[in-house]
Formats: sequence, structure tokens, C-alpha cells
Amino acid sequence: MDSQPWGEGGFGVISPTPPAPPPTRPRPRVGPRVVTGIAVAAIIALFLVIQPWDGQRRQTYADQMTVWLNPPTAEIVELAEATAMSEDGRRIFFATQPQLADADLFNSHCSMEGSTVLGCYDGERIYIYRVTDTRLAGTNEVTAAHELLHAAYQRLSASDRRDIDALVSGFVATLDSDDPVRQLVEGYPVAQQPDEWHSRLATEFSGLAPELEAHYSRYFADRGALLQLNDQSNAPFRDLQEQITALTAELDTLGPAIDAASAAYESGLAAYTADVADFNARADSGDFTSQEQFDNERAELVAHQEALESERTTLNDQVDHYNALLHDLNDLDASYAELYAQLDSTAAPGAP
Repeated sequence: MDSQPWGEGGFGVISPTPPAPPPTRPRPRVGPRVVTGIAVAAIIALFLVIQPWDGQRRQTYADQMTVWLNPPTAEIVELAEATAMSEDGRRIFFATQPQLADADLFNSHCSMEGSTVLGCYDGERIYIYRVTDTRLAGTNEVTAAHELLHAAYQRLSASDRRDIDALVSGFVATLDSDDPVRQLVEGYPVAQQPDEWHSRLATEFSGLAPELEAHYSRYFADRGALLQLNDQSNAPFRDLQEQITALTAELDTLGPAIDAASAAYESGLAAYTADVADFNARADSGDFTSQEQFDNERAELVAHQEALESERTTLNDQVDHYNALLHDLNDLDASYAELYAQLDSTAAPGAP
């Protein structure tokens, strides 16, 4: 769910994620639940005295603390449920204090450079652009899952990350060089590509290696449901693009045929005009030896004229059909652009 701006007759590729995370922002101050948080912190501190300690466990406890102090809103919980996030996935997702944001808030936190952006993770918090168009149902959910996986990738140990990167690279190597997602991700800075692929494989690709499926099952209880949401959110664009492709192919075939028919008509008309001039000149000079010869040649000219008129009518019908198809194509272009604008936070009314 990837973009590039389109020009006349061109179409963009949707990108649901930022090309690069924006600079890390400071975590907002804890609200009025500080007293409860201090009590919880004390309990955890006592618990840790008797537990083995490592960086990942420390992150897990920190995430859980953040969730306790900043419980998710109902709509955030709904996103987690719709994407079948596992217990670990929900904890990480909720710990980023995700927010479904309208254009002004979203644009103030997420970089708008390059592709159209639907979500971002700044190293601490997740922001998801609130897409409200019912035709694009599933977009918010897939964006949430995509950004969760950025947070999960950040939390992997160095050795786990190396292992996952190797598995991801192995799958990416099987993709065609003209795969649109591959072309999109290859436009990212090289250092960011493993992280981006980690999110995209889970949300956009089936047929992954069992080891990768096992890895993603840490965060999603049913990745198939997530892929269905992704397909659902892309379906309107895919349907429009299929219509656009079919119309474009028909116009590409019809255009040269009209050009050829037009050239043939012009050639035939020129020949007919020359024959008429010759006929009239010979008639004026008395070159015909009989009335029968005159009538026969005149009949041939009349038949030629009628054939040319039939060609002209057919050619005009073809031109009218071509123009109608072109009008339909322009309408489809406009529909695609209008739908795509629903994903563009910078195009929203009142967006800064």
C-alpha cells in the first residue's frame, strides 16, 4: 500500500508507510495516573530482583508499564482485534501509544517527504492517518499492523535481527525485478530497507517460509486475516486500474487502426478527385466515343463516391467511439485520483 505523483495519463503507486522514520520525539509526560504507576513500578522492581535480566526483558517490562499507565482507547483496541494481534503484538502496539489522527495532527508528527504517508513510527509512538472513506475499509488496520512491525523490529536483539534479515532477504530475492513493492522499497535508503521489508512481507505477501511465518506469529494470531484486510483495502484501486488498463489497451489498438483507415480514406479521396477531374476534362473535350462509355465511367465514379462515403461514415463512427472511450478513461483517471486523495493527509480539507 504504496507513491509517486502522477502526471497526465499516469497513475501512482500507493505507499502506506513513510520512506523514513522521522526523528525520535520525546515521550509525553505521564498523566494523572502517576501514583498508580509508581506503585506498579515498585512491584516490578521487587519482581526483577529474583528474575534473570537482559535488554529484551527490560523492554518487555517497560512496554507493559507504558500500557498500564496509558491504556489504549477503544478504537485502538479495535484495530488490534481486527488485525488479530497476539498478546505480544498487542503489548508492543499499545506501548507505542498509537493514535488514529486527523490530518493536522498526523502531518505535525509524520514526515511528508516523498511518498504519500499513511502512518509513521518515530521510535516511540505510532501515528495512523485516519482514513474514513468506506471504499478503503481495511486501510487503517493494515497501517496499524505495518507500523507495529516497525516497533517490533526495533525490539529484536541484534542476533535475532540478523537471522530475520537473512530470511527476509531470501524471500525478496525470489521477487521479480519489476515487482512494484520491490521497486518501491529499493527506493528507500539501503539501511532502512530490511526494516521496511520486515513490515511489508507480513502485511502484503503470502507464501512465506515457515521460519518467517513462525516469526510473524509472535505478533499476529492469524496473518491470513491481515492479508485479507490488505487485499480489501487495495481492491478499489486494483479494480480501477484494471479498467484503466483495459481501456488503454483498447485505445492503443483503435488509435493506429483509425490512423490507417484515415490515411486510406485520404488516399482514396485524392484518387477519386483526380478521376473526376479527368472524367470532366474528357467530357468537355469530347473524348468519349459513345454514350455507353460515358455512362459506364460515370457509374464507376458514382460507385467510388458511395464507397468513399461509406468509409467516411465508418471512420467517423470509429472516431466517435475512440473519443467516448477516451472520455471514459479520463473519468477513470479522475476517479482514481479522487480515491487516492482520500489517502493523502496533505490534501485533506484544512490540512496545514
